[in-house]
Amino acid sequence: MSFADILSTCFGGGSSNAASNSPQYNLREAPFLSPDDAAQMPLDTFLERSLISGPSAAQNADAFMAIYKKHLEGGADPNHVFGVIQRNLGQLAANDVDASTTYWACQMLGLLVHAGQGASGYAPPAMPTGSYAQALASGNEKPQSPQKRASYRPPQHKVSDNDIYIRSYFFPSEESFSALINFIGAAKSSLDICVFNITDNDVTRAIADAKHRGVEVRIITDDEQLKCQGNDVERMRDQYGIPFKTDTDTSKFMHSKFAIIDRRAVWSGSYNWTVSARRSNNESAICTNDPNTAQSYSDEFEKLWSQF
Repeated sequence: MSFADILSTCFGGGSSNAASNSPQYNLREAPFLSPDDAAQMPLDTFLERSLISGPSAAQNADAFMAIYKKHLEGGADPNHVFGVIQRNLGQLAANDVDASTTYWACQMLGLLVHAGQGASGYAPPAMPTGSYAQALASGNEKPQSPQKRASYRPPQHKVSDNDIYIRSYFFPSEESFSALINFIGAAKSSLDICVFNITDNDVTRAIADAKHRGVEVRIITDDEQLKCQGNDVERMRDQYGIPFKTDTDTSKFMHSKFAIIDRRAVWSGSYNWTVSARRSNNESAICTNDPNTAQSYSDEFEKLWSQF
């Protein structure tokens, strides 16, 4: 049995009745993802976005499974695939019990693939240090929260904790957009956002997720853009308790577009956090953990926060 066949068996792919037999989800509870858009994505982006948009995948199971199998049959590394799935499911977990359940489910699926492929197949990773599952196994009654993230590292290259990096991203690109979502998802203590406009619901979800896991979130935005159709800033305040401030001069724009996580890494560029910037505009952004740059952007954010 091939790797693709095992995964199809686990997730119910290949049946014309897959969509009708799956639970009926309310698609408004998660971002919509069409099979056509999913088919254009590289593997890692497809895995991340299809998990975030689970109801779309469940209700179009045949189409999404066909896309998935095509990636797998193209030589995808099982270890890498399971790692991406496990990491993203852990980030989507609502609490530590869900996170440990997700971890164990991934281990069982990994062992199933291992059994199907022989000794050269998938080798389940060790339990993350400080995870709820590890704490239960060791008898520790006060496990660390599994929502804690490892230090953010851009996806193109592996770097050590002591390396200084700067990465460039260009739009429209779902791969670059995934880098932004991963950047927001890496925040552990603080997320300061200073951006002209926010209308992309996927970005809003990532910001809300940060708030839910205990990150202190603050937003600075433009006063005129706040009134635009689809702007999510006031909704984030009303639904999630995320504070925001705007400039007060209608003759000028608050036109900066940057974010800082934990006062240690910066995302900055021309890219507005909007659907048009993501899918249509020619935009650019950089991400860096250079200490001087992170400090400068943090100082600028605090200056504007006090000013407004």
